[in-house]
Amino acid sequence: MNGRFLLVLLCFLLSTISCQNPRGNKVKSETSWVVPDSIALPQQPEVDENSIEKGGDLFQIYCSTCHGAGGRGDGAAGQAMGAQPADLTSEIVQAQSAGEIFYKIAEGKGVMPSFRDLLIEEERWALVNFIQQLNEMEPIEANTINPEPLVPDLEIEHFTKVVPRVVRIWEGPDEYLWYATIGGDVYRLPMDDPHQLEKMLELSDHGISRLQGATMHNGKLFLSGNVRVNEDKGTLGRMVRVNWDKSGFAQVTVMFTTAEYGTTNTPFDHGWSALQVSDDGKSIFVVSGSRTDHGEVQDNLGAYPDSRDVALTSKIFRIPIEAENLLLPDDLKFLKEKGYLYAEGLRNAYDLTLDPEGRLLAVVNSGDYDQNEDMFWVREGFHYGYPWVMGGLETPQQYSDWFPDPSKDPFLNEGAAAWPDDFYNDPQFPKKPEGIKFGKSIVNYGPDADKFRNKFTGEIQDASDLGVGMTTFTPHSSPLGLVSDNAHVLPGRYQGKSLTLRFTNGEKSALMQPFTSQGEDLLLLDLQFSEREENYKLYTYRIATGFSQPVDAVLVGENLYVIEYGGRKLGGNIWKITFKDD
Repeated sequence: MNGRFLLVLLCFLLSTISCQNPRGNKVKSETSWVVPDSIALPQQPEVDENSIEKGGDLFQIYCSTCHGAGGRGDGAAGQAMGAQPADLTSEIVQAQSAGEIFYKIAEGKGVMPSFRDLLIEEERWALVNFIQQLNEMEPIEANTINPEPLVPDLEIEHFTKVVPRVVRIWEGPDEYLWYATIGGDVYRLPMDDPHQLEKMLELSDHGISRLQGATMHNGKLFLSGNVRVNEDKGTLGRMVRVNWDKSGFAQVTVMFTTAEYGTTNTPFDHGWSALQVSDDGKSIFVVSGSRTDHGEVQDNLGAYPDSRDVALTSKIFRIPIEAENLLLPDDLKFLKEKGYLYAEGLRNAYDLTLDPEGRLLAVVNSGDYDQNEDMFWVREGFHYGYPWVMGGLETPQQYSDWFPDPSKDPFLNEGAAAWPDDFYNDPQFPKKPEGIKFGKSIVNYGPDADKFRNKFTGEIQDASDLGVGMTTFTPHSSPLGLVSDNAHVLPGRYQGKSLTLRFTNGEKSALMQPFTSQGEDLLLLDLQFSEREENYKLYTYRIATGFSQPVDAVLVGENLYVIEYGGRKLGGNIWKITFKDD
């Protein structure tokens, strides 16, 4: 998802890790992070409630997307990494002195940056104070506040609790809802009695250890994701098809496996995710996200030297729906000749849908530079810009005379996971393909989710206030949960429209916060197709807010079901949204 689908900063704080410098330089692997005896640790100032409260606010902004809101190491953004984020409530962390924790926050190590220049000393102590109080607080992940509608023609009710680490929800036959976890468990529940939860599959059934894509068609289940290899330094993409026989036994068929390529042990390693059956039912589209933030080198401790993105990443593939045991090599020419490659240059198209006319739509997550989040009409054979262009803005690292400096470049945020190691002068950056014309982003005319940085001044502006459009959503929104009312069953102004969720909450994100305090909300998308422009105009409206890490949605008849990630221990919720005719 983001991981970025998403911001990760204190992802390896106090943890047992193998460190990596994302630019490709090897860092000595250690079994633990021990402060040298020669370091004189500072003394903790007097702790008061104001400091703890301030630390909590900082924690939500800089740490929660990786460590989770309650510090248990279960933030969705950290799940892409080989070494999982530390549980800050654990005995080994809580046994450390305040000085040790303060030192580590200030110095940084490996993937975790130094916070010495980003946070003043008082703020770093506030973070220490909050971390030391985690076990004395009520579980923060427990969602005690219901999401709320922002419009009168909408109702939201709690449908059911779900298990932790959920990534997908979809409709099954016989009036069942299904959902899956990133660890590979698949569940179903009857819509008339959601408490009758039944586990249908687990990891051993399908072998996808990092599951991110799921859908059903004609009673068959399709799953996609990744399998780790080479001592967790490498990965394979995989898709399976599952049938259940009359006795209820699951028959699993591997549709494809990819060649091995390198993981990165960073939040930028997005993997194989969204699935969408084609309009004619003969094929299935599958997303393979990028393995880098913006095209930089990510070699995973030298295991895959000089690796950036490869032929198998940052693309959408089209696979025959009855395929069996295909091998997808890391060979762009082969993938094109066989017709498997559908579109290129999409960093992390975490969700897909078809519009009422059968056109394929995707919402795409940009990187840590302040580029907008794209939405595309995805067309066969088109290239959509990544890594050279995202959100209508060029990636500066492609130019050999660019030297990153946040004091001069407002699009660089020092709170980003990619700063400073992944933004660097890079004369070897791959050259833009000659003669290629990139596919166009859908233009958003607001009135919501339309903040952007002026590319000339760096000033944050509101597109609809200026009477202009932008491409497409506010930076760092992490759009997902894309659905479309293709059957025209929704009432009133919702009929025939699309909807999407924003995963990121501006109040909790160092990257999104300069733009907005909004997020974790539901957007109504009024897409108006222009034959002349061969593209859409988009009008975006916030209609609900207050979700907690919403990761997916499914439209069933006249109701939308939104599911939450739910952390590692407590689990999230499914919310039922009913639309009314005003």
